[in-house]
Amino acid sequence: MIQFPDTARGEPLAVSATLFVTYRSCPQQALGRLQGQYPPDTIASFRGSLAHRLFARHLVSGPIAEADVPRACREEIGATDGHLNMKLGALDLNRPSRLAPVLAEVGDLYERFKRFPTDGFRSAEVTLDVDAGNGVALRGRVDAIFADEAGTPIIIDWKTGSWLDAAEPQLAFYAMAWAMQHSELPVRAEAVSVQTGETTGIVPTVEGVEHTAQQVASMVDALRDAFATGNDLERRAGPHCRWCPLLEECTEGAAAISILG
Repeated sequence: MIQFPDTARGEPLAVSATLFVTYRSCPQQALGRLQGQYPPDTIASFRGSLAHRLFARHLVSGPIAEADVPRACREEIGATDGHLNMKLGALDLNRPSRLAPVLAEVGDLYERFKRFPTDGFRSAEVTLDVDAGNGVALRGRVDAIFADEAGTPIIIDWKTGSWLDAAEPQLAFYAMAWAMQHSELPVRAEAVSVQTGETTGIVPTVEGVEHTAQQVASMVDALRDAFATGNDLERRAGPHCRWCPLLEECTEGAAAISILG
């Protein structure tokens, strides 16, 4: 249904929604991610990841009683992939006194999440993996897939914070990857703030998906050219600079932080 544009040949490149959103904010920061320069783990990101595990558990297995939430959290932390368990030491959360407040915050988010309807739920934590050709792989994980009355998929991305401003390019990437992998357009793609209940979203179209594919292909070409030449890419300052691992060497980012306070 959707053909990914031709790209310049180069090293194999895995493109995620996070990389695409980062590139739109600051191309040089996206290049830094590919070079292994990631923002440090934070308690906020740990809390969000753990909350997402509870949301998926709720959708697949049913509601979790309030008294059982701490136990469910610990089970998810110790799940087989070890993703969250490995972060405990780095975040100084391997002491019960430090972990307990985080579990309480996750429990509060989960109580808010339980108010959302589950009608039309189809699957949780759905993997997207598309071979786009020329060594480009489009990858992502959609929080949940629902369906409308006609059975057409709806992409849902849960947000544990209240900020939805950067959601649209992420949703556009998911819609593009879904269309390429399943040869169908989702009827909607939505980001939902569990904290506030606010929702934002897009109605994917063939033209919109093709436009996103072209943006992603242009990003791939720019990143591969930077790898081949050793040149930097454009630096764009903004609120995202607060969490950028390149901040110490970036005059634009330092100026933005000085202005933003």
